[in-house]
Amino acid sequence: MDENIIFHIDRIQNNEQKSRYTKEILEKLPEWFGNKKALDEYVEKVREYPYWAALDRTGKCIGFFSAKIHYHHTGEIFVCGVLTEYQHNGIGKALYYTVEKYFLQKGCKYVVVKTLSDIVEFEPYQRTREFYKCVGFRSLITLTEMWDEKNPCLIMLKLLNRETMMSEVK
Repeated sequence: MDENIIFHIDRIQNNEQKSRYTKEILEKLPEWFGNKKALDEYVEKVREYPYWAALDRTGKCIGFFSAKIHYHHTGEIFVCGVLTEYQHNGIGKALYYTVEKYFLQKGCKYVVVKTLSDIVEFEPYQRTREFYKCVGFRSLITLTEMWDEKNPCLIMLKLLNRETMMSEVK
């Protein structure tokens, strides 16, 4: 952990900026986003959803979260990423809790995220699942039919409430 990393989080409204930041970050995370077709879909689809970026003191994007809401009560982490050299510095948590606050303001009761299931041993996604567990998610179900059998999808769930969120932020 580098105590000298200074960053701030901005909500990004500009669709071109959302796509540019997403492309810049995801292309530098090939262990997670090596599928070019999926990466290109994320770059295009983030334009449609709320988006937050972590910017360093020079204004460079070092991480982002994009989110959407289903049925007016379930938030979803659509896609996110933090540059490898900035991971483990609180950036992902700060972004996540910013998005969680947004979900709470919108009346969401749950938040879900989709990631690679732990039935596949792949170290980068082990770290991803640990991050989600650290911010309160629990494994719900693995679906082999969602993506494909080589990439089983784990859906993780978190019950939202203001008291839980406030105690986790401290």
